[in-house]
Amino acid sequence: MTANGILGSCCLVLLGLVLQQEALAQFRQLPLAPGNPQELPDKRAMRTQEVPLNLPFWDDFSSGSLSKEKWETQGAFPSYSIGINPPSLGVVYLDGVDAGGNPYSRNALENGEGDALTSHPIDLSGISVADEGSVYLSFFWQAGGRGEHPDAQDALVLSFLDAQGDWVPVWTQQGGEDLSDMEFAQEILPVPPAYQHVDFRFKFSQTGRLSGPFDTWVLDYVFLNKGRNAQDLFRSDRALTRLPGSPFAPYYAIPHFEFTADQVSGRVESQFKNLTNRFRAMEFTVELRELASGRLIARPDQNSPINPVPQALERRDFFSSLSEELELLTDSPFDLEVQVQLSAGDGFLVESITGEDTVFQETVDFRINDTSRIVIPFRDFYAYDDGSADYAAGINQRGGMLALQYRALNPGRLTGVSIKFTNALQRGNGIELMVWDSLENQPLLRQEVVIPAEAGPDGFAFFPIDTTVLVEDTFYVGYTQFSNDYLHLGLDKSGDTGERIFYNVLGAWQQNEEVRGNLMIRPHLSTELLPDDPGVADPEVRLYPNPVSERLWIQGEVQDVAVYDFQGREIKIPQEGDKNGKMLTFTAVQKGLYLIKYTQGTRVVTERIIVK
Repeated sequence: MTANGILGSCCLVLLGLVLQQEALAQFRQLPLAPGNPQELPDKRAMRTQEVPLNLPFWDDFSSGSLSKEKWETQGAFPSYSIGINPPSLGVVYLDGVDAGGNPYSRNALENGEGDALTSHPIDLSGISVADEGSVYLSFFWQAGGRGEHPDAQDALVLSFLDAQGDWVPVWTQQGGEDLSDMEFAQEILPVPPAYQHVDFRFKFSQTGRLSGPFDTWVLDYVFLNKGRNAQDLFRSDRALTRLPGSPFAPYYAIPHFEFTADQVSGRVESQFKNLTNRFRAMEFTVELRELASGRLIARPDQNSPINPVPQALERRDFFSSLSEELELLTDSPFDLEVQVQLSAGDGFLVESITGEDTVFQETVDFRINDTSRIVIPFRDFYAYDDGSADYAAGINQRGGMLALQYRALNPGRLTGVSIKFTNALQRGNGIELMVWDSLENQPLLRQEVVIPAEAGPDGFAFFPIDTTVLVEDTFYVGYTQFSNDYLHLGLDKSGDTGERIFYNVLGAWQQNEEVRGNLMIRPHLSTELLPDDPGVADPEVRLYPNPVSERLWIQGEVQDVAVYDFQGREIKIPQEGDKNGKMLTFTAVQKGLYLIKYTQGTRVVTERIIVK
């Protein structure tokens, strides 16, 4: 081979390696990770007594949680944001990982049943001969939604439990690229007399490869009753289909001292779906209240008619325009509740009509999906997310950097950063916290921190910044990671600020174009500057070793030594020594970030250490 040929071959190999590295090291969406503590029902979410339910059985998941009275769950989760254009507010989704975020098998070739949503026993033994042919189950399904689109080898399966206790598949939907992830389809199936026994149950399950790739099936509006037929596809129900939009979009949270009335985006957006095959006049009301006191701040619409009159099966966006004169008391932190209510004459399910007498079934109340609300915190931080992680996202490159762009409404000092890490197994790992005014410049802050062993009450880890970092207009918060494993950050699907996410895994910054959602990184601000003398340690005082594994020595003349964890709680640590030096023993504490506070004469000094 000639020299030019060898050189050309080497160039091709290097180009291939670069392209392979670029393909492998990138920002991508991930499942909620292994070991992630869930505040959601799992397969043990059983009723204390298995007393069979009675007809009708109905659930539209608009409460935002899975009813323990109706369902047994295995890896199925409720969500207000995963479904796209659902029939009503709230859905439930199956995504191929269990309640802890683990795949059901590590064997890449193993197939079987993964996630499942199973009804509790329903007594169908009393169905009369006249009614036994009129028992039907209907539901809506969607492939993917805002999650991962199901592959062709994966399927959503509906099974019925027969009188012998065996599960019998009665309906199957295969995945594939030809399925729309933007629309819901409705199915209705008979429940034959062979299944009409005292302990009838039905189960939705995800089948296919059990090792991933975490494909998503979305379910909504499940209805089982007698007196139906195959054409019974419409309900006397008009439903809101999503939570109200933030009037401060794209922000879901704003520091109370940063807000001014002219920063209102102008409106509260919502959407309804008419689930009946007839037109229906509707009205809506929008209220903004201070959550703690209930004080009414604004009611931009009260029983306002929706024009033109909604037609049969119509879905429509609507909004309420806000005044720029909102009377928000921003002197101190508070929470703002935004509520949308639909008035369409909905009520209980009609069981029968005899002459002028109407019998209602009060276990099915179609009014529960007519009201939706969000709570917007006005504290000390900015946020795009609503606080709830639907998925995770991250990069898998040692030395890779991830940044989220913000724009400060007014200049301020950065006091800390909150990040929602969803993988409990990654707690205790170190990262380098970073802040930039421009990604083309050197960072304003580089601070090594440790992901704490325990998250705060809202699931976020808070990292205080103990130096002066001033931000104004556009700035970026993020980190550098120290491993090639994906570091799982919470990803909220209630909105999409994906264009504000940037990552650097190959030496150059790239704007995210693949992952949709709100990354759960929150900058905390203050209008107060640090004092002129922040308490810098005397050069003659030395803390070592840092990081520390067992014992920390403080060399120098110090008094009143105290240790605090990342949440500001004082930790009792054994201390030995005198005024000329101390030895602190950390063998009984969890690894993580701690603050050492001590006095030197009249000066109070705080230093940061890492326990590994």
